Amino acid sequence: MFDYASQGQHIGEREFVVERQFAAPRALVFQVFTQPQHLKRWWAPRPYTISACTVDLRPGGIWHYAMRSPEGQEHWARSVYREIVPPEKLVYSATFADEHANPIEGVPEHLTTIVFTEEAGKTKATARVQFSSAEALKVALDMRMLEGTNMTWDYLIEYVQELQAK
Repeated sequence: MFDYASQGQHIGEREFVVERQFAAPRALVFQVFTQPQHLKRWWAPRPYTISACTVDLRPGGIWHYAMRSPEGQEHWARSVYREIVPPEKLVYSATFADEHANPIEGVPEHLTTIVFTEEAGKTKATARVQFSSAEALKVALDMRMLEGTNMTWDYLIEYVQELQAK
């Protein structure tokens, strides 16, 4: 079993933190978090794929996407950007939504802050995912959001390596 704690995972009272290091410059890692053509390649946990993805990268802009299951069912989500400091930081609120980017009931919204730091040509990305309450965090953990996040970030490591090899 993969030891996520060794990759920088922490669960708090109302948040979880995920961290990874990439053998790539910070500008590239920031791009793969903010450009639809990149997000479509790594964002969904396998065997899901991203079937639709739009990004309006500005404060107040919406990132809207659909994850398609192997059976063809689409699960839509949306994020609203609050702060963007290329290539250092992204802050956005996120929740599941419908195909028109309207939030749906029953799924806790969360605030994600991702900080990108570069040292010696490598980039560390740290995401702090915060919820309004311990109960909301529990709902997200029960939905396996932390496992999904870890899985997609592992795919991101592979995708960044693939980009670097080109």
